[in-house]
Formats: sequence, structure tokens, C-alpha cells
Amino acid sequence: MTIRRVNHVVLSVTDIRASTRFYRDVLGLKVVDTLPGDGPDPFMVFLRTPEASDNHHDLGLIRAESPAAVPPEAAPPGLRHVAFEVGSLDELAEVKQRLEAAGSVKETFDQGMHLSVYCTDPDGIEIEVIWPTPRDSWSYEEPIVRKPLDIDGARQRWGSAPTDR
Repeated sequence: MTIRRVNHVVLSVTDIRASTRFYRDVLGLKVVDTLPGDGPDPFMVFLRTPEASDNHHDLGLIRAESPAAVPPEAAPPGLRHVAFEVGSLDELAEVKQRLEAAGSVKETFDQGMHLSVYCTDPDGIEIEVIWPTPRDSWSYEEPIVRKPLDIDGARQRWGSAPTDR
């Protein structure tokens, strides 16, 4: 199992509109998706570089005050998690087993654009290890959903060959 690259970063922010304007208008990232919130502001905003990215998102912004953004130990604004990408479903299965053996797995999901294993490092920093699904298997028109992770089902759908990304 080898980590291929950093796939995306998620930041917990206090003012999601101001942060979105900064990353969009100042740094030139493109807003590609949002998750609605319980008021006028979105719960999450997903951005990516305007060119040369096969990722669903390169940067995620999550409202710090939203209940899902505040774990029991109360996360202040800052880094929410870093996502590392592996190259195959076999590698994702291997890293999941390693993390389970270490007692580090928090949760696992099929999020459509990628399959995810969330864990924490020894300092409690959240890490997501992902395998990106083929680009033609998701679209921005479809809502983001979190389904249970089924690596065997994914192998049946896409095989276990490494991705070309």
C-alpha cells in the first residue's frame, strides 16, 4: 500500500461566506458543489482548481459552528482533515485493515466521488484515506450522499486495477 498524493484538505471556518469569497475571488478556486445548511448559509462548500483536477474537490470548507463540525472535544476553526489518496481498491482495503488493527478507524463511507476510510492520528488529527471512483461514475448534478463502504461491491463494479489518476 502506498499513499499516492494528498487529494484534498477540509478546513473548519467561522464565516463560510467570507471564506468562500476568499478562496474563490482571491485565490481563484472554483466552487463546484455545496451541502445545504439549516439556514441561509451552506453547511459545506467544495472548491477545486479551475484546471487540471480530476478531484471532486481540492478544498472543502465546513461551518465551524455546525453540529457535525464540532466533535465532542470541540474543534476550533482550522484544519478539519487531510485526505490521502491510494491507487487501488486493494490498497484501500489494506490500509483499512492496518488502521483497524491500530484501533484508529473512526468511520468508513462510499461518498460517490470516492470511497473513504476516516481515522485519527496519535494526536487526534483526522485523516481520510480515499480511493477516487472513476470520473464517469459521479456528477455534480447528483447530491452527495454517504453510503456504507462496500469494498467488495466496488471491486465487482470497477475491478481492482490501479486507477490512472
